[in-house]
Amino acid sequence: MFSALAALVGFYLAVALIALPLGYVVPAAWKAGPWGLAFQTVPLALAAVVVNLFLVRHRLATWESLGWHGARRNARAFGLGTGLGVGMALLALAAALGPGSARLDLSGEPAWAYLVAMARVGMVLAVAALAEELLFRGFPLERLARPMGRVGASVALAVVFAAAHYGNPDATPLGFVNIGLASLVLSAAFFTPGGLPAAWGVHLGWNAGLGLADAPVSGIALGLPALEFRPGGPEWLTGGAFGPEGGLAATIAMGLALIWLGRTAFEPGKGGST
Repeated sequence: MFSALAALVGFYLAVALIALPLGYVVPAAWKAGPWGLAFQTVPLALAAVVVNLFLVRHRLATWESLGWHGARRNARAFGLGTGLGVGMALLALAAALGPGSARLDLSGEPAWAYLVAMARVGMVLAVAALAEELLFRGFPLERLARPMGRVGASVALAVVFAAAHYGNPDATPLGFVNIGLASLVLSAAFFTPGGLPAAWGVHLGWNAGLGLADAPVSGIALGLPALEFRPGGPEWLTGGAFGPEGGLAATIAMGLALIWLGRTAFEPGKGGST
């Protein structure tokens, strides 16, 4: 157990040392914009990629142990994961817009403005999701699962994952529970044969499914043109200003996904890495 913790400390320390100078590359205007928190993950993503390359190059890990299994399999896993994430987001949105009093209105701006913003937001969300998956799945999850088992490692990193979102705007207690539950879903996706691309896809699909409907993503309002999402209530169902991720519908959607993925993910000898 001590060696696993030491490996994780070394991993995160290396990422931090590389990401810190890279942070100056991201323009200050981007960091201050509506997607500032997402743009700040770019240096983390680059740093995590560099550290992963180092681990493989020096035979401290393999691409398979990190959750990568070949281009065709990776692409399929990413696509299936994205579909699952979008489906979960649509379920949460439907509850907010249906039984809840949230609204999705047209703001009168042209459709082309939405399409341009959608492409930009999609790229930012993809990088942000990859950064978080490299930091909380991949090497950390695989290494911690050796002494703790898949379930123990997934629960431990879920607590850290939720704590990492402590500073997000308008967070609610149920929102933190759902973020931890989301981490369990993503870890389960990692332990399926889809590996890290599957977890990345689920993460991106969830964020994009909410964000492209102009709903807040973990409290972050992306402010897309042409659409205007109004949170409404009750907060326990719709998530309020934190977005659907803070509502009961998200809890149900993630719980169902976890049960489905967990059938193959958390049984020894089944699924992906470790």
